[in-house]
Amino acid sequence: MDKVLRFLADNRIMTLATSADDVPRASILEYTLVGEPPKRPVMMFSTSPDSIKSKNLDKNPNISFTVGHIPAYLAANGTAREATAEEKEEYIQAQMGVKWGALRSTKPKYVEDWNEIMMERHPEFKKTMKCGQLKYYTIKIDTVHYTEGFEPVSEKIEMKK
Repeated sequence: MDKVLRFLADNRIMTLATSADDVPRASILEYTLVGEPPKRPVMMFSTSPDSIKSKNLDKNPNISFTVGHIPAYLAANGTAREATAEEKEEYIQAQMGVKWGALRSTKPKYVEDWNEIMMERHPEFKKTMKCGQLKYYTIKIDTVHYTEGFEPVSEKIEMKK
């Protein structure tokens, strides 16, 4: 589990698959790990309430996602639910650079630089985040298939609470 959390902390982009009414949808989006030890970090993302992924999640909370790229990547299955008010606040603080979880301290400097660039390029994100126009989700990961290198078989990891 530690290597999965470290891998998630060292990346920021996922491809999230949702489905409703037997129609799948894959979306590329940014996620954030929120939470300080000893509490296990929570994986979170935000989206417009009018987005296809949000509407799909309202109907069906089951998800699958991938993070990374060959030769190191993971594919995971789990569920997404709307974040609590406390989780939402932690997420906003993390996205705005106010508070970073312990795992994020290992992030390369370029990721922090990227966050600053994104906020400069899209100042409306800060405004949108503060005025509550986004829907926030937390992800509960059930199973991860982790691949490192060019091995033909991934390592299956059951995530425990």
